[in-house]
Amino acid sequence: MVGWKVCDLLVRAKLHEQWTVAVLGEEPRPAYDRVHLTDYLSASSGLELAPREWYERNGIDLHTGDPVIKIDRSAHAVRTLSGREFGYDHLVLATGSRAAMPRFEGNDLPDVFVYRTIEDIEAIRRHAAGARHVIVMGGGLLGLEAARALMDLGLEAHVLERGSGLMARQLTPAASEILRRQIEALGVVTHSAKDTRLVTPSPLGLQLFFTDGSTLETNFLVVATGITPRDELARAANLPCGRRGGVEIDDFLRTEDRAISAVGECACHRGKVYGLVAPGYLMAEVLVHNLANPGSRRRFTGSPLATRLKLLGVDVFSTGEFQRDAESIVHRTGDSYRELIIDNGHLVGALSVGPHPEAARLQDLAERRRWLSPWRRNRFRRTGNLWPEVASTNPNDWPADAIVCSCKGITRGQLTAALRDGHATPAALASLTGASTVCGSCKPLLAALAGATPGDAIKPSRSAKPLLVFSALAALLATALVLMPSLSYGQSIEHKKSWEFLFLDSWWRQATGFGVLGCAVLSLVLSLRKRIKFFTLGSFGGWRVLHTILGVGGLATLFAHTGLRLGDNFNRLLMLDFLGLVVLGAAAGLVTSLEARLDPLRANTLRRAYTWAHIVLVWPLPPLVGFHILAAYYY
Repeated sequence: MVGWKVCDLLVRAKLHEQWTVAVLGEEPRPAYDRVHLTDYLSASSGLELAPREWYERNGIDLHTGDPVIKIDRSAHAVRTLSGREFGYDHLVLATGSRAAMPRFEGNDLPDVFVYRTIEDIEAIRRHAAGARHVIVMGGGLLGLEAARALMDLGLEAHVLERGSGLMARQLTPAASEILRRQIEALGVVTHSAKDTRLVTPSPLGLQLFFTDGSTLETNFLVVATGITPRDELARAANLPCGRRGGVEIDDFLRTEDRAISAVGECACHRGKVYGLVAPGYLMAEVLVHNLANPGSRRRFTGSPLATRLKLLGVDVFSTGEFQRDAESIVHRTGDSYRELIIDNGHLVGALSVGPHPEAARLQDLAERRRWLSPWRRNRFRRTGNLWPEVASTNPNDWPADAIVCSCKGITRGQLTAALRDGHATPAALASLTGASTVCGSCKPLLAALAGATPGDAIKPSRSAKPLLVFSALAALLATALVLMPSLSYGQSIEHKKSWEFLFLDSWWRQATGFGVLGCAVLSLVLSLRKRIKFFTLGSFGGWRVLHTILGVGGLATLFAHTGLRLGDNFNRLLMLDFLGLVVLGAAAGLVTSLEARLDPLRANTLRRAYTWAHIVLVWPLPPLVGFHILAAYYY
């Protein structure tokens, strides 16, 4: 798969038009999707990543069923099993892995199969046609996938795990036990702590003998106990390999020989071999970028080890250092298990068994080692969630009548219909429905619906910088009004200073007072810009900046009206309400102006919280202002 990705990226970069590209493979077919290999048991097609015609159309010389058997580094050439020689300027090793076979007597019997290639699957399917019972050796990802596929063929499937629990590399013992119970409820029988020492022929097919003295009989055995890097070519060419296998590479994917690179499961980077396709694809991107740009120094610095999959219908998720000896917070119910691993207040790992809508966001937090506040940890202990609005992480799970764009009243159902009609990007959805074209706060949700990365949908707008400046200024002025000491001024004509007319002259006090009121009323009118459907004059971003400027103007006028005094009784309530209104509005403005740099879904949640709190504080303002004016004129 990773070798094909290299070819695909070479074509995208148009390097195949400059270079001669040859692909030499051991298997008799072009590259295929090995991740969905179990689907081949029920359908014998659909895994091919690109047909032979694709290679021909792009001038790539494809040779299948003829593996390379020797690398001649001094001659810059390789030799295949058929005796053909191919010269190279640069050689890429993408030889992947082979199925690991445990050492037990009888592992070479005819009824023992491995689970790695399409040929393996075809052999298993032929054998399964006349069988009723199968044992799968291996309680990891591959073994459980194999058990599911074989059970779908109507066989009674048993899973053997040498260790104490299923998926021991991806889950803690407690999470593994939850997974075991759910998988057994679906019909797969599991056996833990089973170390096979001998397999012999039996009337049923095979008999397995374990080190604990127990035995099991079955029609046939499928071994899915892991993988071993295919590094034999590199070893024969005297290229350094890792202690546990895999040809050693640097951050530029180069081996000790600078003319030879390695990518995917055959490569050992910083002592680690990745058994997942995503890190391999990332390696391919780095490699092709550097080949296309000889002066470039783009690096592969590693890839987070995260697992998100559905095993026999059971969701399993793990990310980061989930087996680290650190603080653990667990939320457990009858059919689900969620755990956070926290080191000095920072999230370093997470795992779950069962549905978990926050999985993607947890992965991002763990990769960034973000600090978790005590109240968020307490929320997780109570609810199993870090965020109060779990559904907002994935609008694809919302009901059809749920509102996605509150400004335009656009529902998830309308957007899904638009997607089915071919409007497959956030921009196309916005153009057709008008969603996200007013305030823009739902852009991350449109991106999630369209299958894009939420951050890709948010670019800094022209109004972001002035919004940031005036929001910060509003927050600073409001803070200053609370913290700075009130101005002192004389109470008689003899001690009057030049600026004291603002506080002592009745006309100026009325002017500044109604000035504050005018700024507040104009701000309220501007807020209707997003709520009146046919009011489209100007851009919403521009009006939002003006709304913030009015807030700053209102605060400045308030300085002149009060002399930094908070007042007493209803006057104090009025001042505190107005200042809270400004601070919350400024907070919403700051989040909006910085949304391109923040986690988009988190920014969306914060903006909505600040905005609604800002709106709530508007309602006490009219009666408080009324009391203030009445008191001023009556007395």
